[in-house]
Amino acid sequence: MKTCTFVICFLLAAITLNAAAPLDYAGRLADNNAVNKPVKAKLAPFTVCLEAETANSDAPVSQDPNASNDLTRGARDSEDYFVDYQTDVPTAGKYLLTIRYYAEENSQVSVSVNAGPLMQIELPASHSWNIAWKEHTFEVDLIAGNNRVRIKELPGYNVRQDKTCWTENGGSLPVDCDYIVGSIVTDYYPSCGQAIGVSADCGGNACAGLSYRWTGPGLDASGSSVSFYAPSENGNFTYTRTSSKPGCPDQTSDFKLTITDCGDGPFQICLEAEDTGGTGPITEDPNASGGKTRGERDRDDYGVFYLVPDVQVEGPHAVTFRYYAEANTAFEVRINDEVNPHKIELPASNSWNIVWIEQTFVFTLRKGFNSIFVKGLPGYRPVRHDKICVEQMPGTPPSCDFTITAQTSTSTPQCGAQVSLTANCTGPDCDGIFYNWTGANGFARYTQNIEVTAPSVHTSDGYNVAAGKDGCAYKNVFVAFTTSCPPAQEPFSACVEAEHSASSGPESHDPNASNGQTRGAQDNYDYFVEYQVDGITKAGFFPVTLRYYAEADAQISVAVNDDVVIPALNLTPTHSWNIVAREETFYITLFAGTNTIRIQGLPGAACRQDKICIGPDQNVYTRMAAPGAPEMQGDIPSLQAYPNPATGEFNAVFQLPVGTSGTMRLTDTQGRVWHERAVKGKGVHEERIILPGAPAGIYLLQVKKPDSVETKKILFVQ
Repeated sequence: MKTCTFVICFLLAAITLNAAAPLDYAGRLADNNAVNKPVKAKLAPFTVCLEAETANSDAPVSQDPNASNDLTRGARDSEDYFVDYQTDVPTAGKYLLTIRYYAEENSQVSVSVNAGPLMQIELPASHSWNIAWKEHTFEVDLIAGNNRVRIKELPGYNVRQDKTCWTENGGSLPVDCDYIVGSIVTDYYPSCGQAIGVSADCGGNACAGLSYRWTGPGLDASGSSVSFYAPSENGNFTYTRTSSKPGCPDQTSDFKLTITDCGDGPFQICLEAEDTGGTGPITEDPNASGGKTRGERDRDDYGVFYLVPDVQVEGPHAVTFRYYAEANTAFEVRINDEVNPHKIELPASNSWNIVWIEQTFVFTLRKGFNSIFVKGLPGYRPVRHDKICVEQMPGTPPSCDFTITAQTSTSTPQCGAQVSLTANCTGPDCDGIFYNWTGANGFARYTQNIEVTAPSVHTSDGYNVAAGKDGCAYKNVFVAFTTSCPPAQEPFSACVEAEHSASSGPESHDPNASNGQTRGAQDNYDYFVEYQVDGITKAGFFPVTLRYYAEADAQISVAVNDDVVIPALNLTPTHSWNIVAREETFYITLFAGTNTIRIQGLPGAACRQDKICIGPDQNVYTRMAAPGAPEMQGDIPSLQAYPNPATGEFNAVFQLPVGTSGTMRLTDTQGRVWHERAVKGKGVHEERIILPGAPAGIYLLQVKKPDSVETKKILFVQ
């Protein structure tokens, strides 16, 4: 028998072992421990894109061949449009959201996810409205299932939205639901129809990200703090606060209001002229109802701004004016946000300080807070105001549960084109509604739908519709549109920020500045700023308005394209380096194309430059609290706050024209912002501010409007 040599036996053993071992798909020896393991493919992250034009929005849809689907949403009319992007996502977690948009300048938008807290995002400029788009990416947390992301312009910015794309970006951190929420109520036993403020009081480690909804009689609102009016009848009334946070169960809590003083008699109140806001001086008079009056012989157009709180029902009210007038005269009365005031002729009292006279007129007031602005008329004899008394008219109050909306057939009509404007009424009390459309140059129509002709030049225009019914207060809606004309026909205007310009002066932060920053320093008067102005289509004589701060009398020189055109210009002091600004307007010749305007300080007080505005329609003065600052007289009441001093909560009352936007901000003397919100113009505003945790001290309340800024000092006490 043949024997196996060592080498041959070794080779045979190796072959036998390899034959028994499994092979992988490439013929290689497989790992026995991995034979039954499935191969896992790495899935691509979830991605979805949503077009703005197919989303829910209040922005107009416009065509654009450069857009992703040839359509976008948005307009240049500064209406603070929003777009709601809504879809389902497979898993909860972090997502990258990329927005494609057009913006001619750096713009601010707010973003909210599923009606949660707002976050503010700056979108870099695309420097184009319809040709070059730009994309910006930020991160959001989404829940599994349906999500809604709202992107909304902030006041003063225009963004044209094209689309958003959502891409999965990893899991979220575990949701923390360790919080307990209570309600802070200003008064559990209010008077009949009294204004009430409520705020959420959250305790625990996970209060961030909570949203709140408040419901009850006369209340359906969202936010951490809201205000409403108590019912106008006796009884116990229950209100509910719902606290929500993504991934956590809703928490609800009730509170009750008890009202006992409504009674059976009609609403009555008397208000002294000297205790309210007004432009007229306060004078002593032993014959006046409170020993004082408002008004003087030196002007015929002094005004008084009466605030009427806690009106119990909407409907007709008798308003009695007590006054002195040496001859027959007249004044105008504006109730709340009425577009057209009432002109009222008055008989003489034949005395300026001994014999008063009373006249009674009937006006429709709203339930809750009302304003009555009384102003003398140019060309009529002066009026000395003593007081008014308001009394609810007898009878059954009218039913006024209706809401008015209005829209235009197009928000961007061609110059000279016909535009259709339509008003609509919703609610149970729309029967008997009448409409009153008003516009520039005395335009008036009295039908629900009207046709108007757009201006023949590039401009923004609009019409107000006041809708009402017998016994009910008017409800006003403003409809705006912007005509589309060749750019060459546009009147030139532009604003340039100092911090965006070449300068020898340092940049400094200032929450009161037009863009939050300025140029200049207190230790050197010699700093200059060179403002570059592009796009002037035709040479001309232009007004230039400089916004600045100067603690004392200051001087500047002005040069255009290196040629000094104003060797020395005096600037009135603002008596402030960082709180109160003023504006000075001068006229210079600018040339077609690009111009450089150099503004440099001269020996004396330093000047802190904020911005310049160039154009034919610039206002000279800003409504500010600068000592001695000239203020344009008009029928717009200045910013008021009550109570003042306050214990952490107060009401701000101001005028913001219908169709415009503004910002309300409260800062302390260190410049820290304690409260800020955007406001939409509706005429006379009353905004409730509640800051229970604010320390005692002086605060500055500021209302920024499109063309002016108003400030008011508030003292908080413990």
